[in-house]
Amino acid sequence: MKKILLLGGPVFQKPVIQRAKSMGLYVGVADISQDAPAASLADEFFQGSIRDYDAMLAIAREFKPDAIASGACDTSVVTVARLCEELGLPGNSVDAALNSTDKFRMINCFAQEGVPHPAFAVAKVSELDTFVPPFSYPVITKPIDSAGGRGVNLVSSPEELPAALQTASKAGISGDVLVEECMTGPEVSVEIIVSGGIPHVLQVTDKLTSGAPNFFEIGHIQPTSLSCEQRRAISDVASSAVLAVGLKNSAAHAEVMLTSEGPKMVELGARLGGDWITSHLIWNSVSGIDMVETMIKLALGEEFSELSYSDSGKFVATKFLPAREGVLQELNGIETARDSEGVIHVEVHGIVGKRYGKAVDDSARFASVVASGNTKEEALTNCDRALRLIEVQMG
Repeated sequence: MKKILLLGGPVFQKPVIQRAKSMGLYVGVADISQDAPAASLADEFFQGSIRDYDAMLAIAREFKPDAIASGACDTSVVTVARLCEELGLPGNSVDAALNSTDKFRMINCFAQEGVPHPAFAVAKVSELDTFVPPFSYPVITKPIDSAGGRGVNLVSSPEELPAALQTASKAGISGDVLVEECMTGPEVSVEIIVSGGIPHVLQVTDKLTSGAPNFFEIGHIQPTSLSCEQRRAISDVASSAVLAVGLKNSAAHAEVMLTSEGPKMVELGARLGGDWITSHLIWNSVSGIDMVETMIKLALGEEFSELSYSDSGKFVATKFLPAREGVLQELNGIETARDSEGVIHVEVHGIVGKRYGKAVDDSARFASVVASGNTKEEALTNCDRALRLIEVQMG
């Protein structure tokens, strides 16, 4: 039996583990927490920080996997690349992994390769008190080395900048902050398989966000409602971006803004998209391909000169129930929501007894729903109906 080691056990790793098992693989999962949402699904679990290369190398040598992958976890992309290089396993180069996780390196790659992107500058941790953007307000501040929307803020004036820089700095590891011009327009994500250096765009996903100032994600829907011409332009930009950072055999999740000047890159990840995008939305909105299975096969060393897929004609959406302030006492109505019309999946994210703050990023959610419909509006309505059936009691 072949083995795969997944670094990271977040909730969106669950479908990756399930698909790997259905392929006959023995699955190991490493995570810093033994209570990680996906930990219990693993055939074998290892506790340790997925950022700690030496610890993960020791685990990998013990487990002896045929493949190591990040799956839907952004935090482990660099560690996975380093392990694969050390152990002679298929995977992204370390440079490509760094380019796909360090947002300053990433946007520099876009600039060097002519991929459309916003104006940008970096505020070093030692310069936060004196940094002045070299372009006009409003601007976006974000940590260069974090994910999940953590530390992202819209800044409208010089007076707001110092606090936003500190927030972004504290949300990252290095403390450096990427400052970008604020782009406006519809934002989408692009789900891509890169095989043999050829990007295959499987789907373009419309994104729903909370809006200013934090822009955290509250939902997604496939396929996009943008025109075929707009979709082609977005796909071209996203394909150029994944090649610019050096991906050759990898899943990729790219985020693109359709501005008045055309599509421009926001950022990308060298991994599967989370938020049920690749496991539930792609599965239902695209025919002929299983993106999760294809990613696993790439990790095992298989390449695909051609991939056959097409839109299924179905509309599929996911929406989230953002957390609110207080101690979560109860979440009721989950089974009723699961039985609601059009619902494909309901997941509980909230932990009873945990104190929550106001939702400001993608990590603060009580529940999520995936639902389908004959139209975009029907799929979203089915999500909303199911979410209303979930009763939240706070203390």
